[in-house]
Amino acid sequence: MPALSVVMIVKNEAHCIGQCLEGIRDCADEIVIGDTGSTDDTVSIAQGHGARVFPLTWNDDFSEARNRVIGAARGDWLLHLDADEVVDPEGSRRLRGVVDADGAGADAIEVTLANYCDDVRAWRWVPVVPGDAMARGFSGYIAARLLRLFRNGRGFEYREPVHENITESVLENGGVIRPEPILIHHYGYRPGNAPDPAKARFYLALGRKKTALRPQDPKAWHDLAEQTLACGDADEAEAACRKALAIDPLHLGAATTMANILLNRGDLLEAEALFRRLETAGVTPPHVVLTLGAIACRLGRLDEARARLDAVLDAVPGNVMARYYLARTLDRMNDAAGARAQLEAAVAHAPSLSEFRDYVQAHALRCEGKTCFAAGDLARALRALVASLRLEPEDPITHNDLGVVLHAIGDDARARACFERALKLAPGMPQAIENLRGLPEKE
Repeated sequence: MPALSVVMIVKNEAHCIGQCLEGIRDCADEIVIGDTGSTDDTVSIAQGHGARVFPLTWNDDFSEARNRVIGAARGDWLLHLDADEVVDPEGSRRLRGVVDADGAGADAIEVTLANYCDDVRAWRWVPVVPGDAMARGFSGYIAARLLRLFRNGRGFEYREPVHENITESVLENGGVIRPEPILIHHYGYRPGNAPDPAKARFYLALGRKKTALRPQDPKAWHDLAEQTLACGDADEAEAACRKALAIDPLHLGAATTMANILLNRGDLLEAEALFRRLETAGVTPPHVVLTLGAIACRLGRLDEARARLDAVLDAVPGNVMARYYLARTLDRMNDAAGARAQLEAAVAHAPSLSEFRDYVQAHALRCEGKTCFAAGDLARALRALVASLRLEPEDPITHNDLGVVLHAIGDDARARACFERALKLAPGMPQAIENLRGLPEKE
C-alpha cells in the first residue's frame, strides 16, 4: 500500500504545531520536518508526535527549504503542511483514500486552504456556518486552491523564493492534477486582520528578489503588488500590477488587486473597464460580477446593478458583500424594505460580524430620520441621521437626507457639504444633484 509522508519547514511553532500534527495522526505514515532554528519547544513537541526532525539552514528561500525536506522524505506521496494549519477530519480521511488508491489516475491533488479572517471584502472570502468550532471565532475564510498532495520521486519541485508553488514543475513533468474536496484550516492571520509589519517587510524583500529572478512572470509581479500593499505603498503596488497586466492582460489576481487600488481612489470607470475586459474574455468569477454590480449601483445604473448582484447571490447565497450592495441598490430604487431584508440576510450568514449589524441599525435610523422629517420633527430627524452616519458613513442616501434636514433648519453650508458627499459616493445621484441646485449660490 502506498505510504504518505507529511513534509514541513518550521521555526518557533510551539504554540500550534501540536494541533497540526494531531490532525494528521491517522493519515500520515511519516512526518519529516526541517527546523530552521527554533528556540522554543517546537522540536521536542514534533518529536513527541513521532516526527523526524533535522536542522535546516535558512537561505531566504522557501522553495529551496521545502525541496530539501522533500529530498529527505521516503513516502510514495507527499503532503505539504505548515505548522499553523490543521487538516479537516473529513479531509484527513479523503487524503488517506487518495493515497491508498495511488491517486486514482492523478499525480497531484489540489485542496482548498481556508485562510481564516474577517476580511469580507477579500475576493475569495466565504462565511462559515455560525458556531463552527474550526473557525476559532472568525466569521469566514479566504478560500485558496493549492496543490499540496503529490507523488514523490517524479522530479516535482517547488519554485519561487516566496509564495512558492509546485504546480509549474508538476505540469512540466507531465503530471496529472485533480482537485479534491479536502479542506485544510489555516490560522495564520492576526486578529482584526492587522498585518505583521516585520513579516510584511520580510516577504516584500523576497518578493522583489522574485521579480528580479522572474521578470516575465505575471504572478511574481502580482505577489510583489500584494506585499507592497501590505507595507502601505499603493503606488508601488499599482506599478507592479500594471507590469503583471502588461504581460498577461487577463491575470485575475493582478486585475483584482489593480481594481481595488482604483476603487479606493475613486477611479470607477477604469476599474470597470478592467473587469469588463475580463468579462468579455469569459473570466467571470463571482467577485468580478459583484464588483461590476457595485460600480453600476454607484453610477446609478440600478437595473444593471440589481441583475448582476442577483446573479451573484443565485450562485453564492452566502456572499455578504453582494447582499450589502444589493441593499444599496434597492434603497436607491425606493425599496427600503427589500434593502433591510438583504442586510438582515447578511447578518444571518455572518452573525459574528458587527459591521453588518451596524448596517442594519443604521438603515433603521435613516428610515426613522425620514419619518421624523416628514412629521416636522427636525431635531429628532437630525439626531437619527447623524447617528446613522456614525454607523454607516458611506451611505449616499443618508448624506443626502441629512443635507435636506440641514437645509430645512437653515444650515446651507453643511447641507451643501452633505449633498457633495452624497455625489462623491454616488456620482450622478439625481436627488443630490437636484438638492444641490436648490441651494442658494455661495457668497
